[in-house]
Amino acid sequence: MISNNYFSDDEDLKVFFEHLIDWPSIIESTEGKDFADHEIYKQTGNPRFEMAPSNVKEAIELYRSSLESLGEFFGKEVSQVSQAMDRNHLRYENGTVIFPKETISIYEKFRDTGLMPYSISREAGGLGFPATVGAFFVMIMARGDVSFCMTITLLNLAQIVSRFGTKEQIEGFAAKAALGESLFAMALTEPDFGSDLNNVRTTATKMEDGTYRINGTKRFISQGCGLGPYPSSLLTLARTGKQNGARGLSVFLVKSSDISVAGIETKMGIHASPTCEIVYENTFGEILGEEGLGLTKYTTGMTNFMRLGSAAGGPGGGAGGFYECKKYANERIQFGKPISEIPAVAEMIHKIQREVNAMRLLTFETAYVVDMYQHHQIRLEKSNKEDREIRKDERVKTWGNLASILTPIVKYHCSEEAHRCAYLAIQIHGGAGYTEDYDVARMFRDSRINTIYEGTSQIHVRIASGAIASGMTSDGNFRKYIDRIRKEIESPSVFLQEQSNIFEEAVVGFRNIPEEDVREKVAENLMIITARYLCSLLYERSLGKLKGTDVYDRWIRDSRAYLIDSTAISKACIYRIQNAE
Repeated sequence: MISNNYFSDDEDLKVFFEHLIDWPSIIESTEGKDFADHEIYKQTGNPRFEMAPSNVKEAIELYRSSLESLGEFFGKEVSQVSQAMDRNHLRYENGTVIFPKETISIYEKFRDTGLMPYSISREAGGLGFPATVGAFFVMIMARGDVSFCMTITLLNLAQIVSRFGTKEQIEGFAAKAALGESLFAMALTEPDFGSDLNNVRTTATKMEDGTYRINGTKRFISQGCGLGPYPSSLLTLARTGKQNGARGLSVFLVKSSDISVAGIETKMGIHASPTCEIVYENTFGEILGEEGLGLTKYTTGMTNFMRLGSAAGGPGGGAGGFYECKKYANERIQFGKPISEIPAVAEMIHKIQREVNAMRLLTFETAYVVDMYQHHQIRLEKSNKEDREIRKDERVKTWGNLASILTPIVKYHCSEEAHRCAYLAIQIHGGAGYTEDYDVARMFRDSRINTIYEGTSQIHVRIASGAIASGMTSDGNFRKYIDRIRKEIESPSVFLQEQSNIFEEAVVGFRNIPEEDVREKVAENLMIITARYLCSLLYERSLGKLKGTDVYDRWIRDSRAYLIDSTAISKACIYRIQNAE
């Protein structure tokens, strides 16, 4: 793979950081107007709060320097062992998962940088970065290696414990993850129940001494075995009561040393990431929070975090494909010239670039929406406000509702589109791309999982389609949100207006389909129209922020090409909705 700094050498990623992110709003929402964590450090000298910024400028510089360091490490260290980790594979022997030496070595090197706990709270020893910075992190990490990116993203699930756990659990689980002494895994899926979490059968029995014992089996658990000498903490969903459905489910903290690994999956891609079958046999577990809120409260926090991470991985891998293709096409001579000068090849490269930036726009917008309420909500939780009172909070209600719509949309769109970009990367490389001699083959294999894990694309279509339709009522929150973006665009193009009309027709047409089964068959078309329209809105809005920059003219061309593509795709989708049978 190309060896360079995956942040500072990525022109468009820097454009986002310097021009397209509303840092003052994000920082104020994250840190609070009084920059409370910095005040804690001033008053106590607690080293965990030493990095907390005292003002907006300081925060931006902290984010920039962290991303430059991350880009250097993943671009010059991780990327250079990615192929070795993929080829050397994991092995399962006598109940133990054996990792390639390269994987353990790179994990220990990264731990020493101090960048690992980007989403874990400072209270637990993490960096406490906003979701927007977390999105930058995942984009850079996924370009370097998808499997290793998964390892680090999962480790940051410890932020759920620092949010809802007791002081003892924060120290015993989250703080250890922040130091890289342990990892994290999300143990939700079961052999017979994948996305159907309401029907989880793993049980947790409360003993006379108040502890719990867990029995059952979980499947497709990424990083459930830990990593070499470093164990995992498994956030385990189990049934604590006799009630069926969500109300009988709770989340438990379980150490990987207390479970059995029955085996690991042999997979198409992400070869350096273990996908385990886990067996619980009277296994000790510590309950996280309260009984009965496992699915409705704590798992929701985990899945939203992982959906956003999964979404950010899309443009991350896509950017990797773009730069590898650009290099190859400039060096590969055919018919007396570099193939980059052949119009059909040049268009494929350009398409990857504009699709990657569209995915980035949608991902960062979703991260912004999350940042606008999540830190405020956590502060309310830490102040012991009642859940009912928190849910009524206007900021939590408005932005939280938007997040519940945008997270499945962005996860769907970025995972699907990134795989199409990986397909183009293979095509640009021709026959060479179909061999394992070039990194694009691994990128293609690794990109495929993103449409499946953290909920399949079809699950996210089902979640979002109803929310889109209901959110687009005359006074719906989603309609108000879209109208707000439209007002920020100085001169909407004819293509954007056409997409707007198609989107409105699609919502009405979808609502008017009487049979639920028929609606479900065409729901993906509504999802595609919505995602493309959102990306088009964000593309045109970005142009107003880029006036006077060196990239302005190129972004105008990219935006126009993207909107033409999206309008054509949307026309095909509305045709299917209007002719649904």
